[in-house]
Amino acid sequence: MTRALTIGTFDLPHMGHAAFLRKCEQFGELAVGINTDRFVLEYKHREPIYSEKERATLVNALGYRTYFNDSAGRVLITELEPDVIVVGSDWARKDYYEQIDVDQDFLDAYKISIAYVPYTPGISTSEIMSRLQREEMQV
Repeated sequence: MTRALTIGTFDLPHMGHAAFLRKCEQFGELAVGINTDRFVLEYKHREPIYSEKERATLVNALGYRTYFNDSAGRVLITELEPDVIVVGSDWARKDYYEQIDVDQDFLDAYKISIAYVPYTPGISTSEIMSRLQREEMQV
């Protein structure tokens, strides 16, 4: 069976995350890398709303196996040896290889492909945070 991997923060889980994970399943047996609190703080320069354990528990509750990711991704990718890494199409015009600390030679050596799935428009963690800030300002 094909092994698929996606890696993300999954902070403030929402319907876009659920839709994304369902789309990822189409590529094979799915493993979900959950970025650790330390990595999120280092990369996004802010702490996640939910702790890594809370985020993993929520993703597990949706029926997915989770693994903690404490680096850009290369270490987890090497450990799990997926056949395909699945990412949202919002990354298609960004340097996703840099984000996960790999290059095409690395992917070729491990026989890993990258697949992009459509992004769910209108919902994101940033959008939810904006909604909460607007609500706070109206109170």
